[in-house]
Amino acid sequence: MKFLNKDYDISIWSGQKLDKVIAMDTETTIVPFHMTPDLVTCQAYDGGSNVYFIPTNRLNAFFNRHWDNTFIFHNASFDADVLEKHIGRKRIYEIYDENRIKDTSTMYRLLHLASIGFVPFKYNLAFLSKKYLNIDIEGKGDIQCDFSRFLNQEIAEIPDTHLEYAAKDVIATYHNYWALSSLIAPYDTYGTMLSHDIQVKGELALTHIRKNGISFNLKERDRWLDEKNKELSILGERLGTWGWVRGTKGIKQRYEDIITRLGIGDKLPRTEDGSISSKSEDLEEYRSLPFISDYLQYVELEKATTFVRDLNESRVHPKYNSLVNTGRTSCSKPNFQQLPRLGGIREMFGASEGNTLIITDYSTLELCTLSQVLLNQYGESIMGDLINEGRDLHRYYASLLHNIPEGHVSKNQRQEAKAANFGFPGGLGIDTFRKFSSGYGLELSESQAQSMKDAWFRAFPEMEGYLRNEEGNVYTTTGRRRGNTTYCAEKNTPFQGLAADGAKLALYNLDKAGFRIVGFVHDEIITEVSKEKAEEMLVAQEKIMIDSMQQVVPDIKISVESQISEVYCK
Repeated sequence: MKFLNKDYDISIWSGQKLDKVIAMDTETTIVPFHMTPDLVTCQAYDGGSNVYFIPTNRLNAFFNRHWDNTFIFHNASFDADVLEKHIGRKRIYEIYDENRIKDTSTMYRLLHLASIGFVPFKYNLAFLSKKYLNIDIEGKGDIQCDFSRFLNQEIAEIPDTHLEYAAKDVIATYHNYWALSSLIAPYDTYGTMLSHDIQVKGELALTHIRKNGISFNLKERDRWLDEKNKELSILGERLGTWGWVRGTKGIKQRYEDIITRLGIGDKLPRTEDGSISSKSEDLEEYRSLPFISDYLQYVELEKATTFVRDLNESRVHPKYNSLVNTGRTSCSKPNFQQLPRLGGIREMFGASEGNTLIITDYSTLELCTLSQVLLNQYGESIMGDLINEGRDLHRYYASLLHNIPEGHVSKNQRQEAKAANFGFPGGLGIDTFRKFSSGYGLELSESQAQSMKDAWFRAFPEMEGYLRNEEGNVYTTTGRRRGNTTYCAEKNTPFQGLAADGAKLALYNLDKAGFRIVGFVHDEIITEVSKEKAEEMLVAQEKIMIDSMQQVVPDIKISVESQISEVYCK
């Protein structure tokens, strides 16, 4: 076989010792995404002139022979699950624990984030091979989907066309790895390949969360939809009295006419075509006006019912993306991390019969990670000291703001403090903070917002230095770089990204310990356990989550809060 201007032999592995770094790939049967397919072929390449196809009954022998090697994959979590069926769960986790799994898709995303400043959407093997090796390995989808018919057949019985297809993929993976390694090196200040090992561990756990899915109550969904459709109908009739009827011709102009009659047309932002904005966030401060109140309720309810109506299975399998620009994860189909806020929707998700959920949430996590960042940079942090003393940061700040003892801080004053403690660390200016604080029920004047900011700097003076300078790029203490940052992105990323990395380690360690994780919402992890073992498992879950986060936040006390519930609640 000729490939990359070189001749390669396709061989069946018979005990040879390969070089230290081995690229591997699998060809499998086609199954639904929430299932693990069966292995048809497994191929390995170490940079020489041979591509080795490993018989399934010799995979254990292959890994025994190469136990100290580094293994390169493209989309490692997929291949790891396939191989687990043959070499066992324990061995897969041992390789991950020793950081000997490398993933070219993860490497590319981290490189792009470091150099360009954002995580790319496209990173499949064909794309990387065209970009870095100048070869085209696309256009063979018919072969890729045809391996199922060779399940349980000898490798020698598989056509050469299919073997060559598989061989080219594993060769490309190997050479992409070295190309990416050299490009990452100049940015890899911390020697972590830009936090690669944390990301691949998180990816493995997130893949398993998707496969696990979470139970969904279809009967409750139908009851809720009936109720909300009636509410929609009533709201629609009221909006109709203003001349606004969903789906009718000219509704856009009628909306603008109504807004103009209300006297707020000049105050609202405009879209690119010059129309008055109909976005909920632009209308929020006018919610008390008659038409606006019904309109916002209608839009929110319409969006929520659409979300719920699209869920038609008794077990839902959200897809998790392991890396976005901040280092956090995202979720889709459905977006379990951003469920509509309307009451009753969360409770549709729950545990299967005989089981219950353990819902564990990190407490003020991003303030803990911010404190660790400050401690690393300046050697001290009042914020960190207060957390370690067990003090409530919101009460502490509110007491300084209002010049009262912490014990006298009211519920509303503590809520006010939350806006400051969660808003100012990311570098919000006064105008942006005023908009941000509206989400906490505050309506602040410019002078009130400035007074809050001044008091916040008095409470946490180390933050003045943290927020002062702008470099245009930023690193997390786990080594991940984000290039071409805006000011706010540069200030948010170090502590948001650190929290995300600790959470990914927690997911991985829970998964390794045998927990059935069914949901993940940034600083909240949801597992499903038998009712009989719930109390025991809760203690173990909390310990694993705290210990995992302390790996990246070693000097600040981490705490969690848990509840046991048959339905998802917060």
